[in-house]
Amino acid sequence: MRRAMSYVAPWAAVTALAVTFSWLGVRDVVRGAVSERSAPPPIAGPIIHSSPSGLPGPTSIGSPTSRPESPPAGKDEKPSPEPEPTARDDDDPTPKPPDNVRSYATRGGRAAMSIEKDRVRLVSATPNPGYETRVTQAGGWLRVDFLSDDRTSSVIASWYGQDPAVKVYEY
Repeated sequence: MRRAMSYVAPWAAVTALAVTFSWLGVRDVVRGAVSERSAPPPIAGPIIHSSPSGLPGPTSIGSPTSRPESPPAGKDEKPSPEPEPTARDDDDPTPKPPDNVRSYATRGGRAAMSIEKDRVRLVSATPNPGYETRVTQAGGWLRVDFLSDDRTSSVIASWYGQDPAVKVYEY
């Protein structure tokens, strides 16, 4: 037993010393990485913690207004001609986005941006379950981050001194 302890005790002491020196060497690097990840950017927008439960807007559509069935008393009116039906694809009541709105799907969510000649505006940022959204904007650029505990998806638009360009990053 004494012989075993004479080997185990120095081994444990040297191992503890090596772990201590290793930790002293890497603790500043680890602390900097964790602080960088958890610190909010200097100009941050609202943080959305989960996907919306339903679509925004009214939950029901109101009834159309009614017209009087007969002309007012004492007036004799001619029947008005029926308007000519026109062939339109606008029978669909869902609104269509303008041509300059682009949607970017990432692992963490979907960002829709209105891209114009000299700027980019955020239309919507919808995170996937388990992600939160952080929006940052300054002169000439817009950044949308979808953050989870171990992954980040970013959509970055820049237009300062150039035509608008959008890039998607997954890390």
